[in-house]
Amino acid sequence: MTIPVYIISLARDKKRRNKIEKDLREMDIDFVFFDAIDAKNDDNKEIISSFKSKGDGPVMTNSEIACTISHQKIYHDILEKKHKWSIILEDDVKVDERLKHLLNHLNYGQYKKLDCKNLYLLGGQKGLHEYPVLSVSFFNFASIGRIRLRRVTYNKKKVRRACCYLISYQMCQEFVALLDSFGTYRADNWNLMYKKGIITDFYLSEIISHPIVTPLNSNLESERLMLSGYKTKRSKFRMGLKKIRSWIRVLFFSLQR
Repeated sequence: MTIPVYIISLARDKKRRNKIEKDLREMDIDFVFFDAIDAKNDDNKEIISSFKSKGDGPVMTNSEIACTISHQKIYHDILEKKHKWSIILEDDVKVDERLKHLLNHLNYGQYKKLDCKNLYLLGGQKGLHEYPVLSVSFFNFASIGRIRLRRVTYNKKKVRRACCYLISYQMCQEFVALLDSFGTYRADNWNLMYKKGIITDFYLSEIISHPIVTPLNSNLESERLMLSGYKTKRSKFRMGLKKIRSWIRVLFFSLQR
């Protein structure tokens, strides 16, 4: 079996496209670009507006809605082509030979170790906070070659980003159905899918990195900040206490299966 690699990318962002295309071709990884919905393109106003008023989901920015539509279009493509498993990447991630290693072993049958009800995150969680947030199990993991995808045991509600993940055919079906029953939701609202019982568990291995997101390099992030308001920064003392408490929790829960 050959697991497809989808790259979500804005057609106008040639720099990002050229960079990830170069990196993947150098590793001889087959992939397909999937044009993202561009929230800045007036031609997309109508479709974004239709999703904005769809169902009972939370208030979302235009960029968030465009991101959601883009991922949904890929889910539909996966279902149409009947891919058992697929990898979805956004075009600003940084990849290396570990992705090639993972793909090789999945394609040669190790995908059978995976559970279609679990979401396998290939990275992107670093840099979201100034302190450790997620805990992953020392003992519960899926080994694909030398890559260990470890079960998230603490703070699953803090899992974010849809920049790099491995997803099953069955989960794509449920994500599409959720859009119809619940309404528009953020593409990286994994906690919603977890609460709805679509995702049983998260497994994580930081083999793919994502640049630190700021309002300067991300339209989506700048819109989110405008919607939510800027947070007051903690003092150094309070931040120090927060980091200590976080490390204690993370280490404690990493001992769970």
